[in-house]
Amino acid sequence: MKKRAARSSRPRRLWGLLFAGALLASCICAFRAPAEAAPVRVIVLTDAAGLGDKAFNDVCWKGVLKAKADFGIDAQFLQSREQADYVSNLTLAARKADIVVTLGFLFIDSLKAVAPHFPGTKFIHIEGDIPGPNIACFDFRSEEGGLLAGLVAGLYTKKMMTGVVSGMDIPPVEAYVSGFRAGVKIAERVRGKRIEVVSGSAGSFNDPMKGKSLAKAMIDRGVDVIFKAAGNTGVGVVEAVKAEKGVCLIADDLDQDASLPGKVLTSALKRMDVAVYGAIRDVVKGNFKGTHLWLGAPDGAVDITEMKYSKELFAADDLRNIEKARALLKEGKLSVPKRHGEVEAYAPPAL
Repeated sequence: MKKRAARSSRPRRLWGLLFAGALLASCICAFRAPAEAAPVRVIVLTDAAGLGDKAFNDVCWKGVLKAKADFGIDAQFLQSREQADYVSNLTLAARKADIVVTLGFLFIDSLKAVAPHFPGTKFIHIEGDIPGPNIACFDFRSEEGGLLAGLVAGLYTKKMMTGVVSGMDIPPVEAYVSGFRAGVKIAERVRGKRIEVVSGSAGSFNDPMKGKSLAKAMIDRGVDVIFKAAGNTGVGVVEAVKAEKGVCLIADDLDQDASLPGKVLTSALKRMDVAVYGAIRDVVKGNFKGTHLWLGAPDGAVDITEMKYSKELFAADDLRNIEKARALLKEGKLSVPKRHGEVEAYAPPAL
């Protein structure tokens, strides 16, 4: 009886050892540091101009890079060579990323088609209103920046001829050009002289050669200050201005004053980087919501630079008028036309 009892206790001891080992293993696992969560993956879809346009796309990418530095996101970009690529590139990005950022008015139709099929992906879109619980859209009052650009150009010109080279005649660019023409009309009132505006569209945001030829043609006509609102096409405008003595440039979207000190009178700023950064932050922090916002001078989203390299080219009264216009825009007290058909009837205010 004793021998049988001894033999029957061995399985119990074995099971006890196994249980103790399992308990110890579970305790070790419980105290082991949890695995790091994968970084939020962001894919940015640029238009045909891509990064390096020193304007629209580069401004937006600046916001993504700040989010990468602050939140450790994984950021990549995908350049669409033509509009026919938009849907396929959007679909690919939406399958791989937590956040997809689309840049430009031309993405609207493609985003409307793709976003509903990926409810778990967050979309951030610049320029256009696309309703949806997973889409945050931001539009900018480009006409306000255009007005300041036109005022600076009109107060500077010695030949009473200004020019504007645009990429494509889509609503955000139309607003830029309309605002520019309104700003020139304010300068006409200040100076008491007629100032001509010569405009030309390249039909593309990615044609530097066309931009250069348009700018050169304007310069040959007597234009001595040109506003570019043209994406990568504007690179050609810069080349044309750089080669001509006595001709100056007003840049778009990004601060480019230091690129040609003194020849770039100012840059019209659109803080798309702030909008992109804020929307990515909201996703990371769990505060994202579908929305559409218009942003302008009162929000600190539209302005011009401080004209660090060009102030000496203007009379003190002209600088005061520029600052007055900036202040009125920031206070929301200056109306600005945003469509071509509204400019003719625009009555320039006294500053």
